[in-house]
Amino acid sequence: MERSAPAVRRAQRERRQQLLEAARSRYPALSYQEKGALVNELVELSGFHRKSVQRLLRQHEPVDPHGPPARADAGHDSAEVGRSRRYGPDVVQLLETLWEASDHLCGKRLAAVLPTLMTALERHGHWHVDPDLRQKLLQISPATIDRLLAPSRSAQGGQHRRRRTRVVTGVRRHTTVRTFNGWKDVEPGWFELDLVAHCGGRMEGPFLWTLILTDVASGWSECVPLPGRDGLLVRSALQELQTLMPLPLRGLDVDNDTAFMNEDLERWCAEAAKPVD
Repeated sequence: MERSAPAVRRAQRERRQQLLEAARSRYPALSYQEKGALVNELVELSGFHRKSVQRLLRQHEPVDPHGPPARADAGHDSAEVGRSRRYGPDVVQLLETLWEASDHLCGKRLAAVLPTLMTALERHGHWHVDPDLRQKLLQISPATIDRLLAPSRSAQGGQHRRRRTRVVTGVRRHTTVRTFNGWKDVEPGWFELDLVAHCGGRMEGPFLWTLILTDVASGWSECVPLPGRDGLLVRSALQELQTLMPLPLRGLDVDNDTAFMNEDLERWCAEAAKPVD
């Protein structure tokens, strides 16, 4: 008598399961090349996807490929499944505290400022942490910082969301980015440039701006009032300040404000950098 279709399928599943069980017992002891050959053979015999075969070979308990998916930690201690977590909840909690203290910096900037920030907090008595945890914090990469802080950023809701990606202009594309740790042994003449709005908390209507130019090495500062936030006004103010400052103007570090990141100011900087005959 010919067997029914369900019985045939059940027998096929049992044979595949036996085949995988036999292969699973010897899989860990094989070399890298031997494991690849075994996986190729099982893919051809079972008809399963290669990734499914690899997953089944790594499992410790028999699993029916056609049954309900098994949890990765079912029947095992969490420490035995996958790699152990390098940064535990204690490190994440400290990292969140530093992130709040830095006014929610991104991972790249936070990683650069962590040594200075932790030292300042310790000096003022706001920070007491175990040396081992401190060392772990200093070892976290920018990408890992962003990954560990992702839940905290989501919990902020509508606050502190990342801005929408702006159009990348030619000026921004080839402008060098300097982070907090890029100021070591800087010589006088490198200035930070920024604008302060005297708007009383409301950006509507006309109001004055102050252009602030600060030398990073010495702290020397110059201020110029501006009637508006405009690239041409910024360039004119810089030309005036250049004649008043006791320091040579070697370079400018600015943010992404369009009043700074524009072709007119870039052209002025390029001309000022040319040697005089």
